[in-house]
Amino acid sequence: MASASAGDELIDVIVRLPRKAVEESLLSAAAAGGTIADLRLGEAKAILAGRRRRTRCFSGARFLDPSWDMILELYVAQGEHRDIAVSQLCSLSGASMTTALRHIEQLEAVGYIERIPDPADRRRANVSMLPRLRNAAEEWLDLQIASSRATG
Repeated sequence: MASASAGDELIDVIVRLPRKAVEESLLSAAAAGGTIADLRLGEAKAILAGRRRRTRCFSGARFLDPSWDMILELYVAQGEHRDIAVSQLCSLSGASMTTALRHIEQLEAVGYIERIPDPADRRRANVSMLPRLRNAAEEWLDLQIASSRATG
């Protein structure tokens, strides 16, 4: 708040939308072209692209939220019917390998993801998003889509 000029106050606004408004927003958007699944996938891709642009624009700054990046990457991969290996997910997280592995272990411990042996190469393991995480991600993406339509 110290950066606000005299007399100016910053007000944080939390947008809370009724579930019905979220559903109506998603249904109307889907009716305009595309499915709700397509809207969610597009939103997740846009968020990831924005995070990458931010990293490129602020050279030297570290914006790390490995678990969130992993969740979005897994959501997009699942929507595109692609497998993601543990090593690939670590790399996509932007964190060091050891930090990324700790985040994978934590997501696994709370029942959000599972590691599955790669059928083509048993030395590797793929990471799969479990329904609990997919449902949470879809709920969050629905709120993002509805919020952006309400404000934009």
